[in-house]
Amino acid sequence: MRTMGREAMLKSMDDGETDGSGPLFDEDRTLLLDALERQASSGPCVGARPWGFWDPRGALEWEAWSMLRKISADKAMELYCEVIEMRYPDWFNILVRGMSEKQKRALIATAKECALDYYRALASGELGDTAKATSKQARQVLAFDSAASPTAFLDEIFVSAADDEFAKLPVLDDSSPRARSGHVAAMVHGDTLFVSHGRSANSRLLGDLWGLDLSTGTWSARSLRWPGSPCAGMASALIDSKLFCFRGKSAADCDASAVYVLNVSTIELSADFSSSDSQFKWTHVRATNEGEALPRARLAHTATVVGDSVLIFGGVDSASGDDMAECWAFNPRNASWRRLADGTRARSSHTATALDDRYLIVCGGSEANELCDCSMVDVFDAQSNEWCTIQCASNVEAPSPRAGHAAVVVGSRWYIIGGGDNERALQDAYCVDLRGCVDERRTAYWSVFARDNPLIGREGMSASAVMNAATGRAYILLHGGSNFAASALNDTLACRLSTVHA
Repeated sequence: MRTMGREAMLKSMDDGETDGSGPLFDEDRTLLLDALERQASSGPCVGARPWGFWDPRGALEWEAWSMLRKISADKAMELYCEVIEMRYPDWFNILVRGMSEKQKRALIATAKECALDYYRALASGELGDTAKATSKQARQVLAFDSAASPTAFLDEIFVSAADDEFAKLPVLDDSSPRARSGHVAAMVHGDTLFVSHGRSANSRLLGDLWGLDLSTGTWSARSLRWPGSPCAGMASALIDSKLFCFRGKSAADCDASAVYVLNVSTIELSADFSSSDSQFKWTHVRATNEGEALPRARLAHTATVVGDSVLIFGGVDSASGDDMAECWAFNPRNASWRRLADGTRARSSHTATALDDRYLIVCGGSEANELCDCSMVDVFDAQSNEWCTIQCASNVEAPSPRAGHAAVVVGSRWYIIGGGDNERALQDAYCVDLRGCVDERRTAYWSVFARDNPLIGREGMSASAVMNAATGRAYILLHGGSNFAASALNDTLACRLSTVHA
């Protein structure tokens, strides 16, 4: 068997269309290319050697093939391409010489589809870990239209994939973040997913900054100027391009008799992430509370933008280890704190979101060793400074109690994903209509989004959402987390939603 490209190039030679410098390939190269093609398509040479007297050409081809021994099909094809490119750097023009524009477009479309098939197989794990080292040229094929869409990488991965199903994104080079859980993440400019801090697989606290370019699918590390203390369990809230960070557990929190306050810092993410020279600055914020006590240091809390404030709710006291029901409002304009009404119960490792610049909606988590009921949600009205509990609608399947889950809002639907129940990782996801929680219905209408999916069976993931404005298609992105083998992970999962948003 000969490849399509080789056949076309040989035809060019037969038609006298080469540059006149001699045969397209000398005999040695031809034997090598034949052997590499057979190795790539059929595996190692295992047949009997033809008799040299009766079939001298066949004997030479057998010997060339057998010399490749047991090199993999991928390696054989890689070597094949190197031989072609070394002899004919202008191989593509030779390949398409004499083709019509329609034939050229069909050829390019076929090549793109082959590349996408490879990346889909890589994302699903079918090719194994050895297939993760992808060449720069192949990455360029995948991101061929990155200028047209900031989510080109995701668009191409899901071009023929099923909606509402999670898939693991391929790692396109050796540069990727360390495995982590309890980190923070932020989507900036609709094309870059930032990941920072958290706890590594060996329980080391991290303080780095990474970004995933959604137009190319590649990760890059960026240094933080004046980086803050490495920590895990931090909460964050994005305002414009500034990420406000409310510190979690740090190695400095070791004096049980000391009183630690909730430190506030910012990471400025407005710089051009595509430039390695861009500066990303970590700044400590000196907050006040008009002479009153400041909020205590904590971890596993939430930070949510509601109106012109960031509401901090719950968490675990860094000194005592007790769960808290406190709710605080941080004003980013003057860096001041204000104590609000306590929640209906103490909780940590919960999730929270906002609606209408007025409501804080809280789901799940735990108090001590008792898990909170996820079928009900607590709603805080920032205008009246009052809390209430919203009951689940009857005859619907609601999420089981859990903590450490991920959550993200798309439109008015809130997706609750994964987490754990102290015994196992939960491999399901649910969504609730936020509007029903605050309008006259005052009911939580849950629906099942995913079930029995081991990819999402983990705690401490980050969840983000991004939309392709041109198509109205939204993606959920999950990163990191830890499974019940206590291993932190560094992969990124993606899901394209079936709902089209205007």
